[in-house]
Amino acid sequence: MIRRCLICESKAILTQDAAKGIAMLVSLANSALQGAQAENASTSAQGSNALINGLAAITHAHPQASRVAEDVAKYHFAGFGCLCLRCGALFDEPGTEEASEPAQQSP
Repeated sequence: MIRRCLICESKAILTQDAAKGIAMLVSLANSALQGAQAENASTSAQGSNALINGLAAITHAHPQASRVAEDVAKYHFAGFGCLCLRCGALFDEPGTEEASEPAQQSP
């Protein structure tokens, strides 16, 4: 099913789960690159040592990357599930309304 914005009908929709995954991926990749570069700056060894040190940096960066992903969900989505990348509208997917709220009856 193709999601569309409720306001501008754009198909450029980012879900909260996708945004959390992207934030986690970018944060861990950044940590790996910094770990690999830090080791190369101190020694002249190239190759597998830099790769191993970069991968080791990911292990230590995982808790911080998780916090970054949760902050993206909290502050950029404000409790909604979808974000339109064209107009900036925040909304939930149609059909995910809470059924627990009783319908108001007119007197």
